[in-house]
Amino acid sequence: MAELKYGEINDDVLSAMQKPGIPYFFALAFLAVTLGWGALCWLYQTQYGMGVTGLNRPVGWAVYITNFVFWVGIAHSGTLISAILYLLRADWRNAVSRSSEAMTIFAIMTAGLFPLIHLGRLWAFYYIIPYPSQRTIWPNFVSPLVWDVCAVGTYFTVSLIFWLVGLIPDLAAARDLYLEKYGPESFRYKLYRVMSVGWSGAGSQWHHYGRSYLFFAALATPLVVSVHSVVSWDFAMSLLPGWHSAIFPPYFVAGAIHSGLAMVLTLLIPMRKLLHLERLIQMKHFEALAKTTILTASIVGYAYVMEAFIDWYSGDKFDWQLFLWRTFGTPAWMYWLCIVCNVLIPLLFCFKKMRTNLATLFVISLFINLGMWFERLFIIYSSLAHDFLPHNWEPYHPTWVEISITVGSFGFFFFWFFGFTKLLPTVPLTELKEKIAEEELEPVQSCRTSVHMGSGSGRPNVLAVFASPARLLEGAKRACDAGFQVIETYSPVKIEKLNEVLAQPKSPVRIITLMGALAGLAGGFWLAGGTALVQSLIVGGKPPLAYIPFCVVGFEGTILLGSLANLGALIFYSRLTRLSTAPYYDSRFSRDKFALVVTCEANDFDRLKELLDPADPEEIHVHH
Repeated sequence: MAELKYGEINDDVLSAMQKPGIPYFFALAFLAVTLGWGALCWLYQTQYGMGVTGLNRPVGWAVYITNFVFWVGIAHSGTLISAILYLLRADWRNAVSRSSEAMTIFAIMTAGLFPLIHLGRLWAFYYIIPYPSQRTIWPNFVSPLVWDVCAVGTYFTVSLIFWLVGLIPDLAAARDLYLEKYGPESFRYKLYRVMSVGWSGAGSQWHHYGRSYLFFAALATPLVVSVHSVVSWDFAMSLLPGWHSAIFPPYFVAGAIHSGLAMVLTLLIPMRKLLHLERLIQMKHFEALAKTTILTASIVGYAYVMEAFIDWYSGDKFDWQLFLWRTFGTPAWMYWLCIVCNVLIPLLFCFKKMRTNLATLFVISLFINLGMWFERLFIIYSSLAHDFLPHNWEPYHPTWVEISITVGSFGFFFFWFFGFTKLLPTVPLTELKEKIAEEELEPVQSCRTSVHMGSGSGRPNVLAVFASPARLLEGAKRACDAGFQVIETYSPVKIEKLNEVLAQPKSPVRIITLMGALAGLAGGFWLAGGTALVQSLIVGGKPPLAYIPFCVVGFEGTILLGSLANLGALIFYSRLTRLSTAPYYDSRFSRDKFALVVTCEANDFDRLKELLDPADPEEIHVHH
């Protein structure tokens, strides 16, 4: 990436958003037909009832719940790549994070359909929402199904905010490009103008944006563990053989990340070729994904072994007979398919030739996706079909309705992703530029005087334009050392050292985020406790106020309100409430130029020009 310049990154990313060709529209039409057929089948099921599916007694959960768990799992790698690896400062994440985040959003949207589809009477979905009503129908917060609603809803909200906030600087670059190319009446320009919310790349904006983005990553990180752990408790909290296991939370989390990484490879390999992003998404990025897949495949394989060991070592005859039936009975083909697709085939990435070949990467990712889908179906239906009593055993076979709706869900997911690739930047150009900027910067000491970030309204200013962040940093240091106390900068990237040089105080965003998180923690326990006391029902032998189960609701409330407070603080302190850009802004400042605005008196113009001259500015403009 080091050989690319700021403008070249801009061009490569934004050129991929140009008007698509006829093959793109044919593909979009095919996905729309697939989605439409799935929707028609859903309407057919709604009209004639759940009898059109293969569900029976005792198999009440099957393909629909499998799809829910599968798509929630697919969503996990986006947060892993965008949040966890951001905190760990993994450089290779930058090129693939934006597409992974988009995949997360669309996968959660797809997953959210299946509880409604499985419900049958989808118009009754609101029964699970905690709101006061005359019928006093309040959900039971001791139930893992209610935890699911809280966890998945929080995950979607936080992931969506995180994704949109990360898009803001890149959308400003797209806004400026479309304004220059097509004028102010262009639909794309109007769209990006609204979505970029007046972003100018001012130093005062970057100061709060950097802190806010870091806190979003910190808040999203525990969701990777919590969401699929909560999903696993849908099964582990029951007493059925094969479900009632303490290994399920880490087992499900590892499987979720494993399937998500595979889907990232499935999406990015053709996208890279079709959008001509070879210079940005390089083989080293795919190799890093493949190495991470080796880790997750090893964890999943270990979970398979431990699951069998626990069934044997526990001495529970019901668990052991279920294991034998799963391994050598009717569903044995699915069991061995999971081992081959999810563990053995991915371990081929241990060989460098396998993980550096795009065709091999793509094919293996498809095998993992196939294996992980069947793993979820295997776990869900087999425990129901082969429980404690032999006279209650019943086989399950999906019908054409379930298969059609499942295929339609893939059409739904890919339809959204195809639209994303042409409407929004698929690669975070700002983060790629930031890596170049970090290599160009050199250590600079802090100023001797305090500086206010911002342009003096109604006062004379000197605007200097620089070709590199190092020159900008030197110019800012010279200006503040000379006693100028009102300084603003414009940059296409975040420059952390600029805050150090200008001795900026810590952003108050952190305080607002903390207050929101504490309010969410208290609100979560209040909501769960308040609803429990409405009827004071004893469920599952637990008292109405069962504080340990309420921790799940409190945790989700902490993350949700903390993220919303973080977003509100970012909008307020960065002044992201307008459609117009800041004074002295130029479209070049979102591409490859860096600017310094120093507020001064009219008699300081000449002295300031001389002062900035050693920093080698390309242009100097005086604004009276």
